[in-house]
Amino acid sequence: MKSPIIIAGLESTGKTSFICSLLQLGKERQLNGAGFKPFDSGLLKRNAVEQLGDGELFCLQMVGEPAETLVSPYCAHEDYPLEMSLRRDGINIKWSLVQERMKLLNDLYDFTCIELPGSLFTPITEEMMVIDWLKNLEGEIIWMFHPEQYRFNQNLSELKCLMALDLDFSVVFNNVTPQIDQDLLFYIWEKTEKFTVREAAGMLPYVGKQQTIYPELGSKIEDNLSALLESFIAD
Repeated sequence: MKSPIIIAGLESTGKTSFICSLLQLGKERQLNGAGFKPFDSGLLKRNAVEQLGDGELFCLQMVGEPAETLVSPYCAHEDYPLEMSLRRDGINIKWSLVQERMKLLNDLYDFTCIELPGSLFTPITEEMMVIDWLKNLEGEIIWMFHPEQYRFNQNLSELKCLMALDLDFSVVFNNVTPQIDQDLLFYIWEKTEKFTVREAAGMLPYVGKQQTIYPELGSKIEDNLSALLESFIAD
């Protein structure tokens, strides 16, 4: 199987928009990409405000008119912690199904982007956290990092976990809200690079409401993350 592109990071760091923009950029290069978010929750809350789910957003950027159940097979109704939401819906995760869907996407598309839940320590089942699943995935890990003060320490903790497991990853800073404190930005960038002993792949500027700006965000990805982009979406 081709190795997937694994998009990780805390909640509300722009992972879904980043994937949708990568899928658009792929099409510009005559490459058909797929998004895959097997675990999700909060379906009732989204329906109440007529908001598209992440799986639906992926499908809109994919060729072949795939069904949402293909790219997001386990989506719970209530907005509780993931495992709790799945349990309350009576959903039992079948890892063989997750593997089957990944293989199918691998066969049908040129590349696949997998979106992880909002923390490596998110329980998926009683036995498995996200990090346990990630250890069994082979692919390029992109850590989406919103450079804000109140979650800075948590980001470092999650990155330390990746380092402890000797998993390779790239850090992408993504300003999903307007950021005007340049001193804070510089500090977070410098400290993260020193802590992870690697250069960050780059920083994306704030471009507006994330679900409406895929073309503009894609242009910023090309401008600010060109080396990273070409490493997994080549002509």
